[in-house]
Formats: sequence, structure tokens, C-alpha cells
Amino acid sequence: MAQLVEIKKVTVGPRDLDALVEMAPDAPLMTSEDIEATARVFHLMPEIADHVCMGDAGRRFRDSMGNTELAHLLEHMTVELLARTNIAGDITCGRTYPVPGNERAFDVVFPCPDDVLVTSALSSAAWIMEWAFTGGGEPEPDVDAIVDGIVNLVQSVSEPADGGDEAAEQDSAPAEEEAPDQQPAPDEATLAEEPAPTKEPAPAAAPEAPASPESTLVSPTPVPVPGAPAQDEELDEPDDIAAEAQPEPAAPDADLHDQGDWDMDNMPRPRPVR
Repeated sequence: MAQLVEIKKVTVGPRDLDALVEMAPDAPLMTSEDIEATARVFHLMPEIADHVCMGDAGRRFRDSMGNTELAHLLEHMTVELLARTNIAGDITCGRTYPVPGNERAFDVVFPCPDDVLVTSALSSAAWIMEWAFTGGGEPEPDVDAIVDGIVNLVQSVSEPADGGDEAAEQDSAPAEEEAPDQQPAPDEATLAEEPAPTKEPAPAAAPEAPASPESTLVSPTPVPVPGAPAQDEELDEPDDIAAEAQPEPAAPDADLHDQGDWDMDNMPRPRPVR
């Protein structure tokens, strides 16, 4: 027998996930065609009997479970797996529509908080249905292990996107801080290829500023002029000027004290200077 349920197409919309499924040509279309296989599903997932169902038979899925489309059973199996993950939010039901012109094709629609989560639950439900409607051999599916696998898959897909960015930011911050202090060592091959730097000519030494004139000039030694008298020798005055310059002692006279201040004899005589 070919694969019981084939998921032909999955469309993820803003709020819902729409899966186009098709039953195998030799597979039953109604649960009433294989009650034993339907009982195997109920044994693995007894909670589906209490699901709210808006079918014609009643308000609970138990009222229509014994005579409904296998696609409708697949819908409630998927909802049960989503509920057991505890990460699907408030998904309590789905919707199943027949595809016009193909009695074996159905559109199964679910609320979609995460496309990986819903797609994984749908494919797992299809695998459990495959087991139930193909004889139900040993070992039987471990539903709890399947649910754990769905959760781990979702976490493995979502964690790198969230934690990877944070780790990259934390790694880049120290790298930016340490960048100024870390300078890559030059490669030996690179040093060999690089030409030796040409030595620039040393700048000409600036001429030394001349010392202050006060410190470099030396007073010239005076050269004696021939015939000129030495500076230290006293100038000899002629005899006539010397005799004229020296006043003669005045004879003591009793009347000198009575002549007053305008006596010319008491005035100093000028001394000619040569």
C-alpha cells in the first residue's frame, strides 16, 4: 500500500497554515471503513474524544469520530499534538474542507503561531495515522516522545536566530575595544617583499646665530700716538701761565676786613685750560 496520507502543499498565511492533503488511492476515506484502526488512534490519544467539534453529529468529536473523514481525524490528531507541546498557545481546533473535483483531497487549516511547530505536528500526526491504518504493529508510537521531539525541533530552529545575534554582539564589543591595542605582527614574506625605506637626506644644519656683539667684541688696545703725552702723566703748564695762575700773597692790611664782599682781590681768577 502506498503512503496513506500525502501532504501535497503547505501555505503559510498571516494567521493560518493551510495544508493540502490527499489520501492514497487504496486508503479508506472514512473512519467507519476501519474501526479497528480508529480505535488504535483513540488508544494513543484518548483526549481527542473531548475536543470541541462543530460537525453535524454533535459538539464533541466523540459524536462523529466513528464515522468521519480521515482528513477530519488527522485534523484533531494534529491539534492534540499541538496542545501537548504547551508552546502552541490557544489552538483548540482546526478546519477541514473537501477540495472540489477530488474526493480524496482536503484542505486542513490551523491557526499558525509558528510554521515549524504546526508543520511538525501535522507530519507527526500523519505518521501516527499511517501506523494505525496499516496494521498497528510493534512498537507502537510513543506520543510523549514525539511531542518532545517537536518541541526540541522548534527550539533548535529558533534559538540560533535569537541567541546568535546576542552572542555576536557580545563577541564584537571586546573585539572593538581590543582592536587599538592589538596590531598584527608583520609577516616575514611581506617584510621581504617590501622595499627598504629610502633614507631621507638629513636637513642642513641651521647656521648658528652669531653671539651677542657685547660678548664677541673686544675693546682694542689703545695704541700710543708718537709724541702724545701719556694719560697718566700730568700736563705741564707753561711757566708764564703757571706764574699768572698763582696769586701773590697779599700783604697783611688792616683794612681788608672792611672792604666788603665786592673786593676783586678775593675773587678767584680763571685758569686757562689747554
